[in-house]
Amino acid sequence: MTPSARLAAAASVLDSIAQGRQPAEAVLKTWGSENRYAGSKDRRAVADRVYRVLRARGRLVWAMGGREDGRALVIGSLSLIDGLSLEEIEALHSGDGYGPKPLSKQERARITTTTGELPGWVAAGLPEFVMEDFKATFGDRWAAEAQALMVPRAPIDLRVNTAKATVAEVEAELREA
Repeated sequence: MTPSARLAAAASVLDSIAQGRQPAEAVLKTWGSENRYAGSKDRRAVADRVYRVLRARGRLVWAMGGREDGRALVIGSLSLIDGLSLEEIEALHSGDGYGPKPLSKQERARITTTTGELPGWVAAGLPEFVMEDFKATFGDRWAAEAQALMVPRAPIDLRVNTAKATVAEVEAELREA
């Protein structure tokens, strides 16, 4: 898959998730099984994009003027999360092959418009409805606490089957990989 096709796939998966019938993991699994042409790197790239968008969904919806569709969220993520310029985003949205169609005037305007200071809940990466609870719980440091909880990727915990290998052996193997 081309990078553009991966973006189109991520937008499609996000639209399916928004329908609310299945959790994100199940939607991604279904997409992977229905699109056998997508290799493991393609599936990983689509999943990474989807989860990054979901983690920053509130900020992306706000930045895209309230649009919640997968296409808008992906376009917003390219600008806000990846830091791509308008020209780079337009190159990925050429409409060629299986990639997304070209940007509309409104989408271009949302990318290039600086809308001033972000509302507190957007900057913190929180859904708007929980901001007051965070303020009540954490006081003046609510925004920093919210960012520490919401922005980073979840940690990975690994277990070792000590009947087959020691922890040191597995650590060494992981360092080599």
